[in-house]
Amino acid sequence: MDSQYEETKVLFSAGKKQEFTASGRKLIVSGFLEVLKGYSSASFKEDDDDEGEEDDVIDGEFPAFTENEIIPFVSTLSGGEPCATLSIKEGKTSPPGYLTESELISLMEKHGIGTDASIPTHINNICNRNYVTLEAGRKLVPTQLGTVLVQGYHRIDSDLVLPRVRSTIEQQCNYIAEGKADKEVVVKHALKNFKSKFSYFRDSIARMEELFGSSFASIESSGQVWTRCGLTKRFMNFIEGPPARLYNRFTETVYSLPQGGTYSQGNGQMCETPGCRFELTLYSVGSPARTYPLCPFCYNNPLPEWGTIPTPKENDGEEDEGKTNKKTPRGLMLQCPHPDNHPLVKARQVSTDPQSGGVWILDAKPGSKWQFVSTRGNVVLWFPKTLVKKLLILKKKDPESGSHFVQIEFNKSETPLEDGATTYVGCPANDEFIHSLLKVHEGSARKIGSKSRGRGRGRGRGGRSRGRGRRL
Repeated sequence: MDSQYEETKVLFSAGKKQEFTASGRKLIVSGFLEVLKGYSSASFKEDDDDEGEEDDVIDGEFPAFTENEIIPFVSTLSGGEPCATLSIKEGKTSPPGYLTESELISLMEKHGIGTDASIPTHINNICNRNYVTLEAGRKLVPTQLGTVLVQGYHRIDSDLVLPRVRSTIEQQCNYIAEGKADKEVVVKHALKNFKSKFSYFRDSIARMEELFGSSFASIESSGQVWTRCGLTKRFMNFIEGPPARLYNRFTETVYSLPQGGTYSQGNGQMCETPGCRFELTLYSVGSPARTYPLCPFCYNNPLPEWGTIPTPKENDGEEDEGKTNKKTPRGLMLQCPHPDNHPLVKARQVSTDPQSGGVWILDAKPGSKWQFVSTRGNVVLWFPKTLVKKLLILKKKDPESGSHFVQIEFNKSETPLEDGATTYVGCPANDEFIHSLLKVHEGSARKIGSKSRGRGRGRGRGGRSRGRGRRL
């Protein structure tokens, strides 16, 4: 006869965000435990269905709690009143172990892959092809070749490695055997489906080659340590290529980079997309350089809500648009690699750029020269090299243009403001004083308007500039 328990689980909240649980178990029917002398009920603990459950279960009587009851924290019990003590329990998680041969067989049966006759053959094939090695305890340990191959398939078409495709084929074969499906229809559908997958894989084979080239390169050619991966917090390697790419050797993952520009590290800056946390690379094109923020993960995994995805263009013959490597087998990205609604772009946006269809943003690599660049054009609006010490984009917007105000801090020795003031606030879209300081590069460098003197912290609502050239 089975033993029976009554189990109670109580949820406690401390403050507004901290939640704790306590579990108790009481023996109701002893059952077979009656004949096992010397063993307590605590010796027999059934497997919990919740794999993430780590709560200690208290055997015996469990206090009777009521909903919304307030439990005081005390160091000792007093008068039999329900109370709570607080202690810290340290622990750490560990990765799951490798599958054993029997566990793999169980999973194949669960997903409908193979038959009793073919399953041993499948396992033997992956061992013979050096995708896995059979080690002590009949554990199947993936080799580097097997890991890279799976990652490569995932990059191109996950259906080629996930169990659902094979499972569906096996199921359709069973339907044919049971007379529930027509053989010709099933075969025709399968051939059409796999022909489509083959064509797509063939056209995308360069992504597999990038991964294999990165994984099996010699130490000397494996690239330099670059930026941190947001998933593993490990440093990735920059491989110059062509094509240029980032490689995470810990996960055998390759992140493609836009081609046609130059790359530099983002000094530890993180991507502002929620949940991403990849360190940024800075991508520069043109002369003078226009530098854009680049998140390798977001570039390879764009979201629809970010807007139209920028597409590379073939070399259009413009010599001033960055270096053109003739060996690069893809088009050149001569604009911001992220859509205009990406968080990195929105955080740096000053105003829209109707002429190019993009937006004006603060250059991602400010240094001795501060400048605004267009995400979709090749125009640069810049302040003289030693004039500006710091520039901040404010949340405040101009109601007329919808553009952001900026706060400019001038170098004290170069300030154009009256009385030696160094701070000025204005909206670059329609501020005459800011226009008078900016220079434009669109094939040649020239000023916008004429230089005038401001009055310290201006309102930023001056008249239109009379100068020639591009405006924000």
